[in-house]
Amino acid sequence: MIFPEDYKYVGAAVEARPGDPIYFSTRYLIHYGDEITIYAVEVEPGKGFLRPVRSMEPIAGGGAILEYPERIDTRNRAHLIEVASSLCRGRVDTVIFRGHDEHVTFVHEPDPSAITEIEVLDVVPPRPSWLFSVIAGLDRAGALGDLTLKFRERVLDLSSYEGADVYFPCNASGLGRSLDRDRVEVDDPLIVGCEVSRDVFREMYPGKDFRFVNTCPLSNDQLAPSGPFITRCCRAERRGITRSRGHTGVVVHWGDGAPKIAEAVRCLAEELRRG
Repeated sequence: MIFPEDYKYVGAAVEARPGDPIYFSTRYLIHYGDEITIYAVEVEPGKGFLRPVRSMEPIAGGGAILEYPERIDTRNRAHLIEVASSLCRGRVDTVIFRGHDEHVTFVHEPDPSAITEIEVLDVVPPRPSWLFSVIAGLDRAGALGDLTLKFRERVLDLSSYEGADVYFPCNASGLGRSLDRDRVEVDDPLIVGCEVSRDVFREMYPGKDFRFVNTCPLSNDQLAPSGPFITRCCRAERRGITRSRGHTGVVVHWGDGAPKIAEAVRCLAEELRRG
């Protein structure tokens, strides 16, 4: 697959010959002649914004190239690879994309395996899960598009535990009884929540018998990761890169907002590249 790292490396021209002046950062040239041809180019060393073309190596041309008809986010690399992969059939092996800002880029021989899937481990309600909702918003806004990632939501549905003897950590879940709103008057209640909610119950009702379901994604078998992952935890000391069940992931704090989550995703992407 050839997919320029940045559209600043892609130029366009109606004439293309060795020796012609071209912008110094250009590595690929889309030539709009009688038929479209894409070249890998090298420029002469030197100074200045415009430098002579030293060499031109054709990558794709003619019927092998398809121009995507709609404007698209040219920085969302995972999405462009998926779109190009869906369009490359028969002779077509290259798709040219144009952004809303008129910048162009292309994907030649798209390879979906270059996309890394990140599992987003969280609890519901609300739906979609809060963490996935934030990440999806960041992705739509283009804050993560350069990382060549896609995200898959995996959740633990807390409503499956509802019952007359069940208490959740807080009433924000909208489910049944909660420790922050209701007195625990039943014998041997089932506390469904994280380790902090368990510890809070012990302080509120010292010596009282109870059962406990740990819903923390780092401790719940139903949410055991099967690949790279991001999740959230109420214990601040767990924030950062971690390993679980043999997979690399990152933990954000329960109260972290979009900027911290975007930073965590970038840290995870960097860790996966190093690994």
